[in-house]
Formats: sequence, C-alpha cells, structure tokens
Amino acid sequence: KAAILLSNLFFRWQMEPEAFQRNFDPREFPECTLLLYEIHWDNNTSRNWCTNKPGLHAEENFLQIFNEKIDIKQDTPCSITWFLSWSPCYPCSQAIIKFLEAHPNVSLEIKAARLYMHQIDCNKEGLRNLGRNRVSIMNLPDYRHCWTTFVVPRGANEDYWPQDFLPAITNYSRELDSILQD
Repeated sequence: KAAILLSNLFFRWQMEPEAFQRNFDPREFPECTLLLYEIHWDNNTSRNWCTNKPGLHAEENFLQIFNEKIDIKQDTPCSITWFLSWSPCYPCSQAIIKFLEAHPNVSLEIKAARLYMHQIDCNKEGLRNLGRNRVSIMNLPDYRHCWTTFVVPRGANEDYWPQDFLPAITNYSRELDSILQD
C-alpha cells in the first residue's frame, strides 16, 4: 500500500535541459539548490525533483514532503538517492541526520555536483557528520544517469552534455576527501 501511495505522490517530471545544465554544471555557481531524487521502496522506484522554497532549503523541502506524505512502515526498507546541485549546509546536514535517526528503515545516498561553502568549518563538520558512505561528488556516470532519467524523455535524442567536467569533479572530490579525512 505504501508503494502505491509513493508512486502516486512522487510522479516523474521531466526537467528542461537548460535548467539541469544551469544547476548541475560543477564549474558554475547557481543561486539555489536543485535536488533530484529517486526513492526505491517495495520494488518500486519513484523519481522527481524539488528546490528551495521560501524558508526551506531543498533538502528540508524534500524531508518535509516525505514526512507529511508518506506513511512509513518501520519494517519496510526504503532507499533514497539524492543528486544535489550543492552539497548540504550544516543545518541541512543536521536535519538529514535527525530524519535518518527517526527512520532507521531509510537509507540515503547523497551525490553533489559541487561543495557548498566548504571552507566554513560548520559546513565541513556537517559533511563529516553525514560521512563518507553517505555523501560523494557526482561522477560522469551520475551525470549521464541524471541526464537520461530526469532530463531526456525516453526515445528522444540523448545529446549528452557534460563535457569538460572531469577537472571540476576531480577538484571537488579531492576537497571532499580532505574534509572527510579530518
């Protein structure tokens, strides 16, 4: 029953290529966070996306939607993958940890296009609190997956876009590794 409800609430939206490009190019610095998500529950996968709302970061927006709309059965495993245009800030990291502690049946993997204000100590601490197994930098296969899943409709020209990303991906991956090793 929860899987049916989940598939009805989180229907698939196709995103405009320009919106994805503007938000997920790791060489650019968009003003808000875009969060693409996949929820795997009872052999079902639901996909959608959300962004900041007034007073809520994209991560908090997702957690609020999930908490309000989903009747979580504590014994039903649920796996969530986020593709974020920015890594979580410290307050969002704390909200994520609190959410996961309240829902032990839910696992979350976070893949970010870039690091958000990672020179600030509290944001570093937030990333360390999330941990290496939960947060990473998007790699080229992640970009392809997002492009073909969230942007390009099935059967359409896949004109794959992320060229010249490897230096930025490598730089952010090294920065994140350094933060997580501290």
